[in-house]
Amino acid sequence: MNEIRSIDTEYKGYLFRSRLEARWAVFFDELRVRWEYESEGILLSDGSYYLPDFYLIDFHCYFEVKRRGIKGTQEGDEAVRKISDGMKEGSWAGIIAFGDPCDDDLTIFCQEWNDGGAGAYEAKVTIGMSGYPIIPWLFSYNDTRERFFYTCVGENSRMIPMDTASFGEEYSDYVTHAVRRARRKARQVRFEHSQAPIIRRRKF
Repeated sequence: MNEIRSIDTEYKGYLFRSRLEARWAVFFDELRVRWEYESEGILLSDGSYYLPDFYLIDFHCYFEVKRRGIKGTQEGDEAVRKISDGMKEGSWAGIIAFGDPCDDDLTIFCQEWNDGGAGAYEAKVTIGMSGYPIIPWLFSYNDTRERFFYTCVGENSRMIPMDTASFGEEYSDYVTHAVRRARRKARQVRFEHSQAPIIRRRKF
C-alpha cells in the first residue's frame, strides 16, 4: 500500500502541514471565522500530549482536520479519541473534520445543558451562518431538542454559538449561499508556494 504524503503549504505566512489544512484556513477566512494554527498543546487524560490543528476563537473549540479516507480506520479512531478527550474529561471542546469543507463531515464533542440536566454531547454539525446578526454559527442539524452548549464544566466554561433544529430550523437556513461559496473557494484555491514533502533517506 502506497503511503499518502502531505504537501507543506504556505498561506498567510503560515506553513501548514498539508493542503487540506490550508483549505480549511481559506474557508474560515471567507466566513470570517477567526482561527489560530497549532496554538497550544494539550495534556490528555492518558498523560500524552496533543497539538490540535486549529483553535477556532469564535466557537471556543479546537479543530482537528483529517483526510476523508481514514474515517473509521484505526488512524481515524485515534484522531477521534484525542479530540474527544476534552469532552470526556469535561475540560474543553473539540471538532473533528474528515475531508475538506465541501465534504461537510464534522462532529463536535462538548458539554450541553437542558431542562433535564447537563452532560457530554457528541453530534454531527455544520459550520454555517446565523440569521440576526449574520455571523458564523454551528448547527447540530440532526438534533431537534432545545439545549445550550458549553466548552467545559466549571467557572471557566464558555458558551458555544450553536443551535439545534428544535424550532424547525433546517440545514439550508444555516448553510447559505455565502457558506457554499466559501466551500467552493476553499476547494478550488491554488496555492503558489507549496513545498514538496521532505523524504529523509536512511543511511546504511
